[in-house]
Amino acid sequence: MRKKTGILILCLLCWLGVAGQEAVTWEKLATIKWVPTFIPSLGDFYDFPRFSKEIKKLNGKTISIKGFYVPVDISGKIFALSAQPSQMCFFCNGGGPESVMEIITKEGTNLLKGVKADKFIEVKGKLRLNETDINHLMYILEEAELIEIIK
Repeated sequence: MRKKTGILILCLLCWLGVAGQEAVTWEKLATIKWVPTFIPSLGDFYDFPRFSKEIKKLNGKTISIKGFYVPVDISGKIFALSAQPSQMCFFCNGGGPESVMEIITKEGTNLLKGVKADKFIEVKGKLRLNETDINHLMYILEEAELIEIIK
C-alpha cells in the first residue's frame, strides 16, 4: 500500500510541475506591433515592440517553448532559441526579431553545454518581456531549464 501511495504522490508532483507552465508558440509571440522611437543617445529612430494583451499576461509567468538552439557563449549559460533553424542567421527564412528569444539558464544548470547548434529543443523558464532595452532581445527566458532535446 505504501508503494502505491508513493507512486501516486510522485505522479501528482510530476503533473503539477508540467501543469504549472504554459506551452507557448512562436505564432502567439508574433502578435506584436512596432512603434518607431527616437533614442537620443544613438541619434536615430528604432522600432520597439508593443505586446498584445495576450502576450503581456505571460510576463513573469513560467512557460515552455520549443525552438532551435543557438549557442551564444561557450559556458552554455546564455543562448538563443529561434523559431527557425538559424544556420548562424536568426532572420533567415523570413524570421524577424519576434522569432528569437534570449535564454538565460538557471543557476547551476549546464545541461546545454554539449548541445549542438540548431538542435530542436524544448525549454522552460520565466518569461520577461523587454520593450525598451536595445541591448537585449524582446523575449527573455530567465531561470531556464532544458526539458527535452527533440531532434
